[in-house]
Amino acid sequence: MTDIAELFRRDPLSLSNQDLDEIIAAYRKARASFNMVGKKPRAAKPKAKPDPKAVATLARLGIIQPKS
Repeated sequence: MTDIAELFRRDPLSLSNQDLDEIIAAYRKARASFNMVGKKPRAAKPKAKPDPKAVATLARLGIIQPKS
C-alpha cells in the first residue's frame, strides 16, 4: 500500500484509479474513527402528541362540512 503523503506529492492528473481508491479509503477510515471517538448513540426523543384542540382541521376552518 502506498503512503498517503506520497500520493499527495504526485501530480493529481497522473493518479490511477487504484491510487484514488487508496486515498478515498484512507479518508473514510479516518472519518469513521473520528466519528466514533467518545460518542454514544443519542436516545430518540419521545414524540409529543399534538393537542387536539390546537390542531386546525378542514372542518374547523370551514372548508368542508364536519362528519355527522
